[in-house]
Amino acid sequence: MRRLSVLTAVSVLLTGCSVFGDGPQPLKTVTIGLDAPLSGDLAEAGLSIKNSVELAVAKANEKHLVPGVRFELDPRDDAGDPARAKANATALAANPAVLGVVGPYSSSVALEMNPALAEAGLAQVSPSNTLPALTWGPDYRGKGKNRPYGTYFRTVTTDAIQGPYLADLLRRSMQVTNTAVISDTKAYGKSLADEFAGQFEYTGGTVLLRRTVEPGATDFTALVEQVRSSKAQLVYYGGESPEAGRLAAQLAAAGVRIPMAGGDAMHSEEYLHLAGATAAEGTLATSAGIAIDNLASAYAYVDAYTAAGYTVPHGPFGPYAYDSAWALMLAVGSVVTKNDGVLPDQDLRKAVTSALQEVTFFGVTGEVSFDKFGDNYNQSISLYKVENGKWTTLVSSGRWAGH
Repeated sequence: MRRLSVLTAVSVLLTGCSVFGDGPQPLKTVTIGLDAPLSGDLAEAGLSIKNSVELAVAKANEKHLVPGVRFELDPRDDAGDPARAKANATALAANPAVLGVVGPYSSSVALEMNPALAEAGLAQVSPSNTLPALTWGPDYRGKGKNRPYGTYFRTVTTDAIQGPYLADLLRRSMQVTNTAVISDTKAYGKSLADEFAGQFEYTGGTVLLRRTVEPGATDFTALVEQVRSSKAQLVYYGGESPEAGRLAAQLAAAGVRIPMAGGDAMHSEEYLHLAGATAAEGTLATSAGIAIDNLASAYAYVDAYTAAGYTVPHGPFGPYAYDSAWALMLAVGSVVTKNDGVLPDQDLRKAVTSALQEVTFFGVTGEVSFDKFGDNYNQSISLYKVENGKWTTLVSSGRWAGH
C-alpha cells in the first residue's frame, strides 16, 4: 500500500478502527520515543506534547491500529537543555525497539538531536519546531533549499511563513508603520525575528530598534527604556513565553503602553500568567498551524484530552503531537502491510522512514503529508489576541500570500 487514503484515515482518527485489517492480538512491541521539556520553564508546552502522544498511543493500542503490534511510549525530559536532548537522542537511538521519535519541542534542541537520530536511521517528527533551516538547510536564503536529514519531519508550519504572515497583517490591515524587534539568542527566536523584520521592512515598515536578550533573563530595565525612547508602536518578540511574559509585565509597569506581538511560543497560558492581565491585554500571537476550536476532526481528541484530566492544557502543539505520533504509527503499519503482515527483521528503521515519507491522512489538525523536505504540505497559520485575559482566535486557518 503506497499511500493511505484520506477517507480511510479519517475513519481511523474518528472511529479508531484499524486500517490494516483485522488480526490477532498484538504480539510485538514497538517503541515510540519522545523528547520534550517535561520540567523547567517550558514544561507546560512539553507536557502537552507528552500527554497528546500518550493519547495517540493508547488509541492505537485500543483499536489495534496495526495488527500484531503493540505500541509503547518512551518519554525523555530534556528540560529545554540541548545537551540533555542530545543524550536523550543517543539513548533512544541505542534501543532497537525504538522505531520513531516525536519531538523535540525547541528548534535549538533539534539542531543537537538531529545528527544522532539521522546517523541511527531513526525517523523523527516534531510537532513544534519552526526553524526553516531544519528542513531547508542553513544556507537556504543564499543557496536554495537542501534537506539536511532525510529522517527529520515536522507537522507544523515554519517561521518562514508565520513571521511574514504577521508582518503583512500588521502593515496592511492594522496600519502599523514601525516596530521594535526583540528576540532571544536561540535559533528559533532569532529566525522568527529575522523573518518578521525582513518582511516588515520589505512592505515599507521601519524597525526602529533591534535587540536580543539571553534565555532566562528576568531584568529588562535597560531594554524597557530603549523601547520607550524608540517610540515604537509595537514590540515584536521572537522567543519563548517566559522572557516574553516578563518583558510585557515590565513594559507595562514602566508605563510603556504599546502592544506585544510574537510567534507560537508566546501563545501560552504561561505568557498570560507572567505578563499579568493588564500587560497581556491586546497581545497578538501567531501559531504555526491551524486553530482547532471549531475543527470537527479535533472533537474526539479534545474530548479525550479533557477526560484524561491532565493538569496542563493541550495548547497549540498538543494536536500536532498527536498527529506526529499517528504518522509514525501509520508508517509502521505500512511497513507491516508491505511485509505480508509482519515486521521485517532487516532495515526496519529505514523502512519506517521511507514509509513515513509516503504517509497521508486526515488527522486532528487536518491533512497531514510530507513534501520532499519533510515539511507538512498543510502550511496553515492561526492568529490569536488576548482579550479580557484570555487568548481568543482571530484567524483559525490563514495562509501567507507570499508563500
